[in-house]
Formats: sequence, C-alpha cells, structure tokens
Amino acid sequence: MIENWLFVLGLIAVLMVPGPANALVASSAHQQGQARTSLYLPAILLGYFYAINVWALLIHLASPIWPNFKGLVYVLSTICVGWMTLHLYKAQQLERYSKTHPQIRPWQMFTTTLKNPKAALLASGILPMETWQSPTNFVLVFAAFSLSTVPVGIFWMVFGQAILTSPSEKIKAGLIYKGAALFVLLCLIPLLIKLWD
Repeated sequence: MIENWLFVLGLIAVLMVPGPANALVASSAHQQGQARTSLYLPAILLGYFYAINVWALLIHLASPIWPNFKGLVYVLSTICVGWMTLHLYKAQQLERYSKTHPQIRPWQMFTTTLKNPKAALLASGILPMETWQSPTNFVLVFAAFSLSTVPVGIFWMVFGQAILTSPSEKIKAGLIYKGAALFVLLCLIPLLIKLWD
C-alpha cells in the first residue's frame, strides 16, 4: 500500500513544467479551441502511461546489472526537464512552437508525450517504487496521475489561449508565464534535493 502520497505534489510540479506536450496543448487550444483540445487529453494520458511503464521496466531490468542506472536516469531526465523549462520560458518561444505545429492531431499528442523526458523523471524518482509491486498500488497511483494530469491540461489550454491571443494580453500573459515558470522551478527544488539523498 502507498503510505506517502506527497509524491502527488512532485507529480503536479513536473507536469506543469513547460515542455513539448504542454506547448502542443497550448497551441491546440489556441488553434482549435478548448473543447476540441480537451478530447486530446486521453492521448496524452495514454502516452504518459506507456512511457512511464516502459521506463519503469527498463529500470527494473537494468538495476541488477547496473545498480546506478535509476540514479543516472533520474539525473539526466531532471537536466532535460530543466532545460525544457528554460527553453520554453519566454512567450515568444511558445508562439514559434505554435507556428511550426499548425494542425495538431491526437497521434502527435501521443507521440510527443511518449518521447517526453518527464516520463523518465516520473518513473525514476517521482512515482513511488511501490507502484509496480501490486495491482492495487498501480491502479491507485495511475488514478492519482490521471486526476493530476487533467487539471494541468486544462491550465495549459487556458494559458495557451491567453498567451497566443491579442498583443494587449501578451504582456500580461508573459508576466503570468514567467511567474508560472518560476513557481515550477521552485517546485523542482525538492526534486533536486532528492538527488543528494
């Protein structure tokens, strides 16, 4: 049984980090509207589900041979997620990303999420290792994951429309975007502290 549910805070912080999947959600909400974009959330959930479990399987299989593999995956994925945060920090970069992806489809959401380094971070350090020890734990953790992913997706839909709309709102949205990125960086501090444990 999962004893400590504080991992949900780290989970939300990681999902909030600006990245390719969140940029696609924001772009899609701007181009196609929130109602249609909300239909793509199952593709994102499915992409994360597959990616997290593949990473967990790789970690499980590699741990007897290379005990430090989990730590290496954790460090490298944390660096990648940090780089993505800094890369998509400015609203102009999100606008450029939106222009290069004019017609977003569910399979794009799935493949982008499948390749997202956040899945490796979640599998190697955020989700408890007890997740894969029993079917009950697995269902409970992924139910919490799903319940966390939906509000984050809605946030990025609303936020994407705010950033990618009229120029008068871009200044206000830019400040909100920077504030959100700063908040996410602050939420990542516990993850970085975990590196030294």
